[in-house]
Amino acid sequence: MKLFSDISNFNNVSDYLPILNGILFVETFIIFFTLHNFFRSKKLTFWYQKFQLSAVLADVTIVFLVIILTRFLYPFFFSQFSLILFILLALFLQITHDILFYKFFTWVPRGINAMLDVFKDYATEIKQKAIIGDSMIMIFSSLLASHFATYSFNMNIINLIFTLYFIPYVLFIKY
Repeated sequence: MKLFSDISNFNNVSDYLPILNGILFVETFIIFFTLHNFFRSKKLTFWYQKFQLSAVLADVTIVFLVIILTRFLYPFFFSQFSLILFILLALFLQITHDILFYKFFTWVPRGINAMLDVFKDYATEIKQKAIIGDSMIMIFSSLLASHFATYSFNMNIINLIFTLYFIPYVLFIKY
């Protein structure tokens, strides 16, 4: 069995489940390590405590959207699949998003959206390290997605169910 599979084909909808699994798996570990103070960010801890599953949904969907956009753009730049090139393109898109999103949420007045207010505080707390953190999430999500794409549909469903099962419990760990 090969270790990684091509996830760059925009028309291959069967890749979406392993992509979701990769992102959810990474998100579960991020939550666990954040709530156990491995990642020392009071604002990130507050993000998960206050918004809980909404925070997970926001985190997972933006990574998923960037990977979808990467899959769409990949053949315009590259003719063969390379996991490294895929990750580099995803990183470029993710960093571009982070910068544009930062400009957006700093423009929105405080008090309009509670989630955006937390982003403002988080950006003040950790500054450019947010881009590094998001980049690590993108790298590991892409690696795991490519790996999970080698699994059968059945194994991906089982992986999805186990990960979804653990996320609410991880969110409510007392630390």
